[in-house]
Amino acid sequence: MKLPVHLLDRAEAEMSFKGDAIDTARARIASNDPHTLDGREKAERRLRMIAEVAAEDLADAYERYIGDNELLPINYLLLGYLQSRSVGLIRYFDRKEGKEAMATGFLISESLLLTNHHVFPVKDPAEFLNFAKDATVEFNFEYDIDGNRGESVRFALQPDRFLYTFQDLDMAIVAVSPNDRTNKYALKSQGYLVLNGNLGKVGLGDFASIIQHPSGKEKQIAIRKNEVIATDQQYSIQYVSDTAQGSSGAPVFNDQWQVIALHSAGVGKKNAQGQYVDRDNQVIESVNGRIDGDRIVWESNRGIRVSAMMQHLNSAVAAHPLIQPLFSAAYTDSRPYAFLSRPTVDAERTTLNVAPATALPATCPPVNIHISIGSGGQVSAVSSAGLPGPLTTTDAAFEKKFEDELDFSDCTGFDANFLGQYIPMPIPSPNLRKKLAFLVDNPSAYTLKYHHFSTLHHAVRRVPIVSAINVHGKHRYQELNVEGSRVDRWYRDNRIDFDVQLNDEFYKYSGFDKGHLARREDAEWGTSVAKAKLAADLTCSYANAVPQVPALNRARFGYTGRWGKLEEELLEKGIEDETGLSARICVFNGPLFDEEDPIFKGVAVALKFYKIVVWYNAEQQLQTTCYRLSQEKLVGEIEFEALRFDEVFKTSQIPIGEIERITGLEFHENIVKHDTSNGGEEPLD
Repeated sequence: MKLPVHLLDRAEAEMSFKGDAIDTARARIASNDPHTLDGREKAERRLRMIAEVAAEDLADAYERYIGDNELLPINYLLLGYLQSRSVGLIRYFDRKEGKEAMATGFLISESLLLTNHHVFPVKDPAEFLNFAKDATVEFNFEYDIDGNRGESVRFALQPDRFLYTFQDLDMAIVAVSPNDRTNKYALKSQGYLVLNGNLGKVGLGDFASIIQHPSGKEKQIAIRKNEVIATDQQYSIQYVSDTAQGSSGAPVFNDQWQVIALHSAGVGKKNAQGQYVDRDNQVIESVNGRIDGDRIVWESNRGIRVSAMMQHLNSAVAAHPLIQPLFSAAYTDSRPYAFLSRPTVDAERTTLNVAPATALPATCPPVNIHISIGSGGQVSAVSSAGLPGPLTTTDAAFEKKFEDELDFSDCTGFDANFLGQYIPMPIPSPNLRKKLAFLVDNPSAYTLKYHHFSTLHHAVRRVPIVSAINVHGKHRYQELNVEGSRVDRWYRDNRIDFDVQLNDEFYKYSGFDKGHLARREDAEWGTSVAKAKLAADLTCSYANAVPQVPALNRARFGYTGRWGKLEEELLEKGIEDETGLSARICVFNGPLFDEEDPIFKGVAVALKFYKIVVWYNAEQQLQTTCYRLSQEKLVGEIEFEALRFDEVFKTSQIPIGEIERITGLEFHENIVKHDTSNGGEEPLD
């Protein structure tokens, strides 16, 4: 591949160290501590980042940064291999040069590939097609454990779907076909690498490992003699590492396997006359401002900072549906969501002996959850049981197959006109929108539609922020309420990233119930028994549940939980007492998050919940009533004997404006203006 001379000259001009100065810089780094090298502010920022993402004992990771420990945990090798699956070999026929060109690129989402601008020096799709013919990215082009070349898979690049290039940062982003050329393998099975735009991922003396396809060869890694020697440039870092032509566009990693830079052109060896020379000191002639990159001798390398690229993308193309996921809260490599990009086992490429999921043992170890409030209002949650063991391979494969095959294509979701007036889903605030889980196949959408209900899922908290359901009291079926007939089979919704949803491993032996937001019983209606049962079954989505202790959630099995009792009396018995439009209600449920919510298994668990009911009173007037319940302490006393809504909802109400303030959701004016508690009680503790 030909490299533009101006790119090499710019890299040289930006480099802090050249020639013999590189060895001097390395010696200085080796003999000083991070506070001296980086300054206290940068060093502390680096340590905070390590604390967020380290997959090992933090003390060991700290010691490695300050230079007192050169050992790495054994999982470093496994994590590196998993991250490498997202790195591929770019191939295309260079129409101008009349020969095949090769480079490295890596997936940064389930749709997009990042490489260098000098790999694709074009501005638009038409120019791309005139420059590159048959452009593909090839994954798994590497040696296996036996030293044999494994089976690789190639995906076509789709510049007409998305293409963005920016010469100043030597970056190019292009869409990739969701399926390979044989239409057998899905691109998402390769995972993707997260571009964390926050500062603190690299310090002087850190190691810069590069996964690459040098000279178009099988995938390799530069892992020796690869110190970062300069971080003083705003847009780039300088490091010493072994690379070759074809390494352009490779990801540069730190010891925590975060991407810290996009590998670009470095400092090439020159003679006394300032001409680029090869290993034999022969001048590399320039043709039309470009020279043969295969002959360049690299003295040091330069990488474009991830923070600089993300800042630019945010200002230039953040509104594009395929770029928006890069700025979602779910797009993170920080704990407890580290390595969300980790590729899953490719079921089509792996043979598994799948057996039916085994039942839980008849008796499970007793578990108690203690939620306490300490001095200063600090909240903590402690479980008496340890973390459960992992699923077996067969169980995991069985459940994943079940989840992958679920089809929601005919689900219309919450009906905004169900009550004869427009009652739509609430609108998330701009800040909340950044934290929502967007649909995998439609990155601009975030509403999960089921039968009779819809949810919006919070990607950071890993639970829904709201679940809205239409409840009809006159289309229910007695045969679905036979004792012992109910079977809840819980699943993750395949329309959003599995990793932003809780699962059975979180709930197993935890003492928490999977607390339905949209109740199974409330969705259990329709024009046929089969449709009613399907609607009810779909409520068992982890995108419709929050962790709730049984004493709050249940209104049966010996419990008198307020949440369950409220639902049973108001939404089940109460609606049977109404006629006409009063037989229909709309219910909005969700958690009320607080910064002091306790952490359980790496997840902040909400202690308070809200319920908004929109209904018609006896005078056929639309009314809205809002309620708040707590796992921390129960708020108020509820008189459940009355079955009429206008009698039941007289105590312990909360203004809808307070719910909007806490959640970041904006409810439609047709809901807000009929709020019976508007301007009434003060917010409840």
